[in-house]
Amino acid sequence: MNRSIHRAYRSLTLLVSIAILAMSVNIAHAKNVKKQNILELMTHTDSILIGTVSKKTDGFQKGLPYTEITLEVGQSLKGNHGSSYTFRQFGLIEPKSMGDGRVNLMVTPAGWPTYVKGEQVMLFLHKPASETGFQTTAGLTQGKFMIRGDRIANDTNNDSLFAGVKINGQLSATQQNLVDQPVGTYAAGDFFSLIKTAVEENWIENGVMTHEK
Repeated sequence: MNRSIHRAYRSLTLLVSIAILAMSVNIAHAKNVKKQNILELMTHTDSILIGTVSKKTDGFQKGLPYTEITLEVGQSLKGNHGSSYTFRQFGLIEPKSMGDGRVNLMVTPAGWPTYVKGEQVMLFLHKPASETGFQTTAGLTQGKFMIRGDRIANDTNNDSLFAGVKINGQLSATQQNLVDQPVGTYAAGDFFSLIKTAVEENWIENGVMTHEK
């Protein structure tokens, strides 16, 4: 009996250690993430989705805390997705009682995107992690754009989003105005159109969208 208790304690200690390590690594990454322009966001993006957050829950996967977000998809600009897309991001929504007197405090790290049911968003999502399947946005909060009415902006209010980016192609007047804008909300339709065209015409792969030299 004592051996069983000892083994159970060792297993629990290992899981807690892994979770703490994962949390510390993710928090460190959040603190050190650099400002990314649109070319960098798109380069590190596996899916680009526009839609409405329809559900948000949290729980544990092999001892690791997660928040699960379900998006009712309006448009899929990159990646093949249906009318609904669900992904899990590291961290709980809020501290959670474990039912044995303990409380798990591993919430979504500071600097990571959070979600509210009913909000309209455009997400530039990384490829899911190979080990856990967890997924978050490129550039963390920089890759989550909030849509309010006909305007759109990320957590940095689109600051320098096109800085250092050269587009070797013909843009519409409204798209050019968007590219030339140093900061502030964009007309959502113009931003959607530009990103959709860039994806469909493979601007990055074909050298149409490049870093300025």
